[in-house]
Amino acid sequence: MTTAGQQFYGTSTLTAPFTRADVLDGHVIRLSPALITITDGRIGSVPPDVLRDDVTGQVRALLDHSVRSFHVDINFDDYGGFGSQPPDRNAAIFTPDYVADLNTLTRQRGGFLTLHLLTDDPAYHLRAFEHIPLGAVCFQLDAVPDGGRLADLVEQIRAMGACASPVIETTGTGRLVPVPPADVRALLDPVLPSIGMLTFQAAGTAARSNLPAGAFARDQVAAYIAALKPGFEGTIQLQGGITTATICAAVGLGAEFLVAGTQIFHHPGGLAPPDVIDAMLHAAARGLKE
Repeated sequence: MTTAGQQFYGTSTLTAPFTRADVLDGHVIRLSPALITITDGRIGSVPPDVLRDDVTGQVRALLDHSVRSFHVDINFDDYGGFGSQPPDRNAAIFTPDYVADLNTLTRQRGGFLTLHLLTDDPAYHLRAFEHIPLGAVCFQLDAVPDGGRLADLVEQIRAMGACASPVIETTGTGRLVPVPPADVRALLDPVLPSIGMLTFQAAGTAARSNLPAGAFARDQVAAYIAALKPGFEGTIQLQGGITTATICAAVGLGAEFLVAGTQIFHHPGGLAPPDVIDAMLHAAARGLKE
């Protein structure tokens, strides 16, 4: 049986008729605020409880603004793919108990939570979160290069009732060279029917989330989507470099879920997060029309 989270993240909304109002209301293109951006650069100088209160407050405000998807990145010490200026290790902030609380809050309001594990051993770290009815679980595909381990991990995620979503690096970092699209396709082919959402990292996973590294790599992302989309019936999510200026290109590539952090929580023009959401959805509506 398909769960509500698996259906939400794994069922395309672009295949059915929709109106501009549907897009502006967030029913077609789903923006997923990256909650790590609220804490990154503050860990160690701000008490954990204060950081959690800040995150919860932002989630409540955006739920009031009809946002229904939220993204929680957890950076573990054992991940080797970070760049030379890595993000804060935040597992002590986004603990299993706190993620469970966030998930309860979002589900009570009709929303869903995505957990993104940045680790070289996602199967191990996922065990601490298996009791939480998450909407989706993202994991670094570069951390699971073995087909057998990949199949086991996808089954582990699906057994939780969550949508499985491998994160595919398209630009890489100084320590991580992207795997060519054809090789990614070969690795994913056996499990593709069980994958609900493909996530593409569209800018470098290189720096702190509040100090973005690199611009939106449209051409690289397009090459990976072209290789993986045939025969894939789920949804496309993009993260990295998503702004009001790039969202048109992102939706033009077929993305329905867009993870954005810096643009929402540290807007260069000082806009409040709900106003940024509105501006991005207006830009997305123009992109879909074009």
